[in-house]
Amino acid sequence: MATYPSELAIRTNSAIQGGKGGRSSVSGVTATIFGCSGFLGRYIAQSLARIGCQLVFPHRCDDLDVQHLRPMGDLGQVVMLPNFNPRDDDAYRRAISRSNVVINLIGADQETWNYGFKEVHVDIPARIAKAVREHGGVERVLHFSNIAARPDAVSQRLRTKARSGGRGGEGEALVRSELGDLATIFKVAPVTGTEDRVFNQLARLIKAYPALPLVAGGALRLQPVWVRDVAQAVFNSMQEEGAAGKTYALAGPEVLTLSQLADLTYHTIREPHNVLPVPEKLAELASRPLGWLGTKTPFRANPFFSSDSVAELARGDFTLAAATADQPLLTIEDLGVAPRRVTEGHPIEFLRYYRSGGYDMGAVAEVDSAPTPARWER
Repeated sequence: MATYPSELAIRTNSAIQGGKGGRSSVSGVTATIFGCSGFLGRYIAQSLARIGCQLVFPHRCDDLDVQHLRPMGDLGQVVMLPNFNPRDDDAYRRAISRSNVVINLIGADQETWNYGFKEVHVDIPARIAKAVREHGGVERVLHFSNIAARPDAVSQRLRTKARSGGRGGEGEALVRSELGDLATIFKVAPVTGTEDRVFNQLARLIKAYPALPLVAGGALRLQPVWVRDVAQAVFNSMQEEGAAGKTYALAGPEVLTLSQLADLTYHTIREPHNVLPVPEKLAELASRPLGWLGTKTPFRANPFFSSDSVAELARGDFTLAAATADQPLLTIEDLGVAPRRVTEGHPIEFLRYYRSGGYDMGAVAEVDSAPTPARWER
């Protein structure tokens, strides 16, 4: 049996291993990734595929939406399962039938007429847990939650992801009570990167409107983490036997407000700075008709303007300090990752493509007087 320099610590699996390590080897790990079509899914898939893991991708979207996943693994190492039905228990059993690792990345930013927060964040994890128990051969389950998920959180989205005190509960509590030490839970701060919904969302709004509306003046506090650091932390947790049964808070090194992130976005894409503070009550009132349409019709509004999002933007706290206020948690550093700043260097590079006229251009020439990354240091 081959020895891998970066062998995953799944010690009891009976799968065949072969090769020198790397993409064209067989690591002995077969991982099913639920929520593979999302932003974070592609990076976690890539980190596993590079050492020869076989990957199973259940998905219900169009093939074009997941075509980027096909070449991540070597020939025969990527299995696509189209037409996945999240309400069919047999679909979960088929998806994990040959896997010894199960990863749940399924989550929702807004409710739709087809799926509510409770079904996405509670019922689906319950179905996965049931399939894992019946399988009997799964050795590790990785479940993703939110760093601000608490039973008393300001939004329903975060409450349904949270861990409560008793058995059962919602989201994290259900996974922990049903799977015990089999599960590793990641409470992740807002994730940034090329396909993110943080900087990209701000940039699109800046380009689309004469002024950027900021609920409560952008007072929201967050501790964003770079997507590649999250993927590396997940990979490292699978090498660490002691990570099973633990909960980790994954956050970056900088605590920022949304207003500061908006300033940085304006500076990076070189657009005239123009922010419009919006009172929470006014924003909540404006979001009601969009929220009603989103839950009663196929129409999907921008989640940035949903009632849940307004509450989070006005009173949320997506920081490590808030997550550990009532319970100690392990952090990304405990997984051997030194997180990078998301406000400078490669993590922010992709934003330059929003500049008017091209990568080296922009709508304003007075870039030297604009805010600089040094302002973001904490």
